[in-house]
Amino acid sequence: MSETPLPAPLSHIDRDDTVVKTLDSGETLFTQSSATTGLFILLEGAIILRRTTQTGHTIVIHRAHPGETFAEAAVFSETYHCTASALCKSVVVECKKGAVLSLLNQDKPFASAMLQRFAHQLQVSRRQVELLSIRAADERIIAALHDGMLVEDIHSFADTIALAPETVYRVLKQLTEDEVLIKSGRGKYHLNTANTGDV
Repeated sequence: MSETPLPAPLSHIDRDDTVVKTLDSGETLFTQSSATTGLFILLEGAIILRRTTQTGHTIVIHRAHPGETFAEAAVFSETYHCTASALCKSVVVECKKGAVLSLLNQDKPFASAMLQRFAHQLQVSRRQVELLSIRAADERIIAALHDGMLVEDIHSFADTIALAPETVYRVLKQLTEDEVLIKSGRGKYHLNTANTGDV
């Protein structure tokens, strides 16, 4: 594989148990219900994880950024619980399931560090569930901006917070006119701290 070093604790994994994969924009890495082969770490680009519910609705459950691991549950599952695809040209490293399980069982520092990663991502997931429970579009958008979730384009932001792009554009415009937000560039908004107490 490439000589690009993996961040700890994944650096403990033998290189023979890792595979570098380059994905084009829109390319699928794995699909929901397909057999698991390992977990992944994103080196470059952006990966979106979507899950299709029993009613046929598709929801965004995570957006991975460089340095993040994803599909960790694959280590303990026979099938993937979501579909992962590239939002742009991306490079990921797959860490083989058997190698990860072996280290979790035999290497205490590795296991401890991975548990910390899992705990952090669980907190992030719970926060997203809380955010999606906010019914008012303006309040949800403000909460998402407060959490720093607008890191790419507006369409990606809308997907992440489960709102139609048209709704997000309209609310962002209104919040800017109301001076709740400040627009600092194309697709760039931040909270107007002078009015924070009024939100």
